[in-house]
Amino acid sequence: MESYFLSDLHLKSINERNGQILLRFLHSLQKKSPVKLFLLGDIFDLWVSGHDIFRKKYRDLLEILESLKKSGSEIYFFEGNHDLHIHPYWRDALGAEVYTDAKIFDIDGLKVRCEHGDLINQNDKAYLRLRKFLRNPWVEKLGHQVPGEFWLGLGEFWSPLSRKKSGRYRQSNKGRLVQMIREHAHRVYNEASFDLIISGHMHVKDDFEFQINNKNVRSINLGSWFEDPQVLKIQNKKIEWIDLNN
Repeated sequence: MESYFLSDLHLKSINERNGQILLRFLHSLQKKSPVKLFLLGDIFDLWVSGHDIFRKKYRDLLEILESLKKSGSEIYFFEGNHDLHIHPYWRDALGAEVYTDAKIFDIDGLKVRCEHGDLINQNDKAYLRLRKFLRNPWVEKLGHQVPGEFWLGLGEFWSPLSRKKSGRYRQSNKGRLVQMIREHAHRVYNEASFDLIISGHMHVKDDFEFQINNKNVRSINLGSWFEDPQVLKIQNKKIEWIDLNN
């Protein structure tokens, strides 16, 4: 079964460029179904809980995913910092598996660690505190109870400010971010070994091989779709990038 990995689309509308590219890609998967689809977070610029406003906003996308699921495809969604407490739709209605932390999978004989990647930068104490706050059970309860219109409006206000700030930081610290990605791969390998680690969040594409304990290990950060819409594919232990601009 073919496995595909994508992250950090930050969709605001299904009608924007990346939304249309994603729809075309998912339509192509329908011809190959069943497949394994790994969504490694921040697929949306904002999605909270299972509110109807998000389901209606992305109806065209969800219909394809529901079709894939019915045909036997497996969908794995790792929550990012822009898609939160999503299980009321993604798990309970769609039947996807939803994760908030890293998970190791056996894919074609490869041990693959998947995660969003928002724990890579251990120096960002402000974000780590925010992440802990957002994962609090009381905040999750609010996420389900407060109307979706509120969250959507909050996201539309907050997202441009956040993106402007983080974009400036990435421009001037790309080398440091790559170093963090690679250091993270070494660090978590010592917790539980793997052949490949795939992450997102950092918006810096990096594909790196290293040796640890006389074993070859590969670390891949998927980058983002802001510049290059790409997905990673694994089939029969072969790992390849697919450029969706073509």
